[in-house]
Amino acid sequence: MLNETKTEFTEEERKVLGEYVTNTAGNIFAWKLGEKLDSESSGALLSRYSRSAMTSREIFLKEFLPNRSKGREFFNAWLIDYGDDSIQEMAGGIPVSTEYISNVAAKELEDSRLASYIEKSSRYVQFDKQIPGFGYPFYKGSDITESRLGTEYLELMQSLFDSYSRSIPVMADYIKKENPLEKQKFQIGREIVSGSEAIKHADSLGLSAEDLQKAYERSIKASALDIMRDYLPMSTLTHVGVSANARSYEHMILKLMASSLKESNGIGKGINDELKKIAPSLIRRVEEEHGRESIKYMQTCEYETRMAVSKAIASMNRDGSKPISIKPGQKTDSSTISLTNYTGKEYFKPDMEAVAVLVGTIIYVRENSLSLSESIKTARALPESDANAIIGAYVGERKNRRQRPGRAFENISYTFDMKGTVGAYRDLQRHRMITQERKLFNTEHGYVLREQYKAIGISEDYSEKMGRAADLHKKMSKELSPEQAQYAVTFGYNARWYINTNARELFHLAELRTTPAGHPDYREMVQTVHKLVRDVHPSMAKQMNFVNMDDTKLGRLSSEIRIAVKSSKLKG
Repeated sequence: MLNETKTEFTEEERKVLGEYVTNTAGNIFAWKLGEKLDSESSGALLSRYSRSAMTSREIFLKEFLPNRSKGREFFNAWLIDYGDDSIQEMAGGIPVSTEYISNVAAKELEDSRLASYIEKSSRYVQFDKQIPGFGYPFYKGSDITESRLGTEYLELMQSLFDSYSRSIPVMADYIKKENPLEKQKFQIGREIVSGSEAIKHADSLGLSAEDLQKAYERSIKASALDIMRDYLPMSTLTHVGVSANARSYEHMILKLMASSLKESNGIGKGINDELKKIAPSLIRRVEEEHGRESIKYMQTCEYETRMAVSKAIASMNRDGSKPISIKPGQKTDSSTISLTNYTGKEYFKPDMEAVAVLVGTIIYVRENSLSLSESIKTARALPESDANAIIGAYVGERKNRRQRPGRAFENISYTFDMKGTVGAYRDLQRHRMITQERKLFNTEHGYVLREQYKAIGISEDYSEKMGRAADLHKKMSKELSPEQAQYAVTFGYNARWYINTNARELFHLAELRTTPAGHPDYREMVQTVHKLVRDVHPSMAKQMNFVNMDDTKLGRLSSEIRIAVKSSKLKG
């Protein structure tokens, strides 16, 4: 984390910024809502983090200060016209910017689920831009750099970013060669169009040949960055915009201040200090006895739980050994997912029980004479045709994935044990309504070695870097702490976490994360999740009719072209 921004502002710019932010130099600051800055504008401003390498102050001075209608224009375009739902969350709460924080700290920050977050995307933003006087954007806290492992850490981080930076254009050229525009197929409206047709008749499709080429180039770059992010370490610095109410901020701050990471402690204190400037009474308890006791409680519980787990495991393995299927630093399959628990698991026909629970809860709300248990018993006794009719009426004719059925589906539960790349975890963590808990990021679960790396001749370099990362992680875990060792783990290593969710939320997860525009890693994982559900609850899975199981190469192309078409219409 950088304590101060490296952006140089003039005295006049700082004077202007002072009217809108709680400080003009620090890396953590709140935005002052009022007549000059409304929620619409602050939400749009923070949403720009996703696709911009600039800080939010820079974005404000360049885009929002000269155009007071920028916020409304942004939401009209990206929410109404382009259908980007996530940005809608950024308007409405107290806006805070946390800039130049590591991905390790960002994941701790975002573990507080009752808030909205948006951060720099590894798909749309290259992370190799060097910061003046600082170098590549990775965590350089004294707790690591001044340790005995400091030199080794700095050398590995530098090397990872060097490989990432020089390999991106090579990968982009390879992807372009393998996926020429004329051989692509994409959807415009309800029509499937080939690339060769689009090149010849671009104007008739609502965009120019130049716009078509730009959309193609953007999809190529996005694909290259999707693949090359495996090199990025969790120490990589990012910008995260936060929108939340005061109660959520209080809990977030206390969790960060209870963390064993020095960086997270600093972020928690920074958010608290900035919010005190605009809403001191709302977070006053953080620094009072309530806050101190809460921090001590969380720290004590975590420490005692780890000790209890270690003692219990040791008693089962008196020799201290534990089975590890994959050696640290060894390549492995990209993902492994298992469905460990689900509604009706103890029944011979779990799908029938899931249907009974679903239909029973639907009946319960609409039939005043029956208790819940009586409603479920009634559902079990219904003919299959009647049960299906009730489900069909309840789900209705969905026109798109945003039309999700009601809460009765929340009574059908699933627990998954997930293994996939750290990069995929970063994407799926955003589903905050799902219960997710992860192991500390580590190198024990192997890393992915992609075919594309072999194709462009970097597989040896990549494997060598992953081996060094595993060695450093092991040393840092022993000499510093397992928590600090997370900074050495790359996005290409596998994370392990569990997901506990329900069928209703699964509609959202499965239908959103299998769209062709999604990252291949999490698409494959969520497709597997859907297959596992289909195996045990076909009656639930078949209702998720917007799940896309296709294999796509340039999945982002259709979205980029759709945006180009709509942008052309807006300009027209």
